[in-house]
Amino acid sequence: MSENDETIGYADAMHELEAILDELEGDELDVDVLAERVRRASELIKLCRSRITRAQDDVARIVADLEDFDTGDGDDTDDEDADDSF
Repeated sequence: MSENDETIGYADAMHELEAILDELEGDELDVDVLAERVRRASELIKLCRSRITRAQDDVARIVADLEDFDTGDGDDTDDEDADDSF
């Protein structure tokens, strides 16, 4: 992957991938450029899959935190309140 792949957004990566696919489907693609375009498409697919996996993990973690909160497992009350009876 290129250096810019760390900063490229998912939507931009998908847009670039779609442009490459359009180019590959066209009749005017230079054979000398074919391997380069396929390699770049592969990099973009890996990047998009990585972003999707990361988003899935984040959403699963957020949902789990919400479920813990709803069941009282995420209760953050301080034990100091129990010591006020002295």
